[in-house]
Amino acid sequence: MAMDAGKWCIVRLGDDYNWWVHEASDDTFCDTELGILDPKQIEHMTDLLDQLKQYGLDDEVVNGAFIPYVIDREMAKEMLRLYEVKDNILSPRERIFCLPNSSGEQEGMFAEFIDHIMALRIKLLNASFDFKQPLNLEEVEDILHAEQQERYIAGIRTHAFDEIMSILDCVPAGYSLDADIEDEDEDKEDIDLLEFDDDVEESLKIEGDNPGDW
Repeated sequence: MAMDAGKWCIVRLGDDYNWWVHEASDDTFCDTELGILDPKQIEHMTDLLDQLKQYGLDDEVVNGAFIPYVIDREMAKEMLRLYEVKDNILSPRERIFCLPNSSGEQEGMFAEFIDHIMALRIKLLNASFDFKQPLNLEEVEDILHAEQQERYIAGIRTHAFDEIMSILDCVPAGYSLDADIEDEDEDKEDIDLLEFDDDVEESLKIEGDNPGDW
């Protein structure tokens, strides 16, 4: 897999079990405050995106919204150095991390992705439930805004994965989808850091020699 030697980042595991960018080779092409999605989060996200394919999911919008990375090496406990690769987010050839593509020359691509999946989620909900009036964008935005306010009041930092999942799991009060219930049960499982460490070691073994001396 091709590597762009000019773009790398160092990520750290936060107390919230999300990965955050600690340092980047070029901080102008991304909003590091959004965090970076790890391989398990990418897998979960793409599973839910599968539900939206019948409603017009655009693969180009999905792929344009993220910059994929793979592990270069461990830097310290719960810190990794990653390097950029070219890959398909929906069907990656290996375990990837994904940085939201939100600024620089590709400004707005992550925001376009958020708008895209929100519109498709509304289509899914309207197709799934017999609402008195079709659910509209304003109503969904109100639901998401209320959730964001709760997180803000609680002092919880919003990670990109949280923002994405709030849309892909969005259901009006009083309604539920069987698939969503199953997904919520999966989300309740704690991240096994030891298992993740094993995944990191295995990834490093697969990579072989480091891509270069940094």
